[in-house]
Amino acid sequence: MNRLEWILGILLVVLLVIVAALSLVFWFRPDAPTTASPNIAAEVAAYANQVEPTPVYAGHTAQIAYTAARETAVSWQNDAILLSARATWPQGMTEKELRQGETTWTFTFYSAAADKTALISVIDNKANIITQGTLKQPANAITPAGWHLDSSDAIDQLLEQGGTDFINREGITSLTMTLTTDPENGRIQWLIQLAATQSLRLLTMNIDATSGEILSVDQTT
Repeated sequence: MNRLEWILGILLVVLLVIVAALSLVFWFRPDAPTTASPNIAAEVAAYANQVEPTPVYAGHTAQIAYTAARETAVSWQNDAILLSARATWPQGMTEKELRQGETTWTFTFYSAAADKTALISVIDNKANIITQGTLKQPANAITPAGWHLDSSDAIDQLLEQGGTDFINREGITSLTMTLTTDPENGRIQWLIQLAATQSLRLLTMNIDATSGEILSVDQTT
């Protein structure tokens, strides 16, 4: 074997060693992490955007909720009469949501026979007695025949009389409504308060719940 053949043989062996080494490197290297294709990622994102939050409850206007509360009150005591109704909307409700006048309500009833009061909550059109107690001070009954203005109608008047501007200016607000009677003349009335959670400014309105007459409007600065 001449010198050239020796050189070629050595080169062949070196090449075989290099090929074997490269094969081992590729064989034992860790797999690269897989990434979702852009199309799959887009589909997942689109599906997530379509998922709507589950509603917590379905509210009602005051007069609709009263129907359910009245049935529970009569089952509690036959002579139960309505003394007041109250509701507070969650912070940050939009004007459109407020105009519906729908939320959960609590009603206070009184039984002269039992000389007790019952606080009844209406959620999802289901009325339940929350607590019972004694009447701390005399109060006039709210007669259904004299209660003409529902919560949605009262809120419409509030928004038209500065409520919309108040919400746009203040941002996050909270609304509270109370249906009660005037202790002096027995008039059924809505007491409405729109509160700004950051500036603590208030817009309050008093409305006759029989005639719809606006009795007073006040706004703190």
